[in-house]
Amino acid sequence: MDSQVVPVSHAVRSEGVVRWMFKRNCSLSPGQLSLWYFSLCSVSLLIAFGFWIAGYWVVLPFAGLELLVVGAAFLLYARHAADYEMIELSRTELRLVLAEGSRLTETLFVPQWARVRYDGRYKAPLVLSQRDKQVFLGKFINEQDKPLLHKELRVALAQAAH
Repeated sequence: MDSQVVPVSHAVRSEGVVRWMFKRNCSLSPGQLSLWYFSLCSVSLLIAFGFWIAGYWVVLPFAGLELLVVGAAFLLYARHAADYEMIELSRTELRLVLAEGSRLTETLFVPQWARVRYDGRYKAPLVLSQRDKQVFLGKFINEQDKPLLHKELRVALAQAAH
């Protein structure tokens, strides 16, 4: 699976709400991937049937096995292609939404009590916390952009608190 991430972009502001959205950098959407897989199956099976007609019947089962394995890999890829992390901040709430595969997790914080931490180490997550709740962010953020996001979040939380 592609481990590249999209860079930190400027936060989107609308009607008193600041939103940061981070997603995987995927080359194909799940719909495009299924279309590409269908065309791959068509071509591969057409060639395998040609060999079967010519008397080389063993090619067809191997082509089927190959397409099954490739299909399983594409299914795994497509399941996580739409993963994202979203931070939404208003005066009254800080909402974190984490989507990973079929699991969607939403956590709400009070902005005045929320804290953001980042220790600056390589692959270290950003940690948003409030009392006993902690959420780890930054899976889809470039390492060089994490300090910038940390600073943006601290400033935005301070502004929301006043």
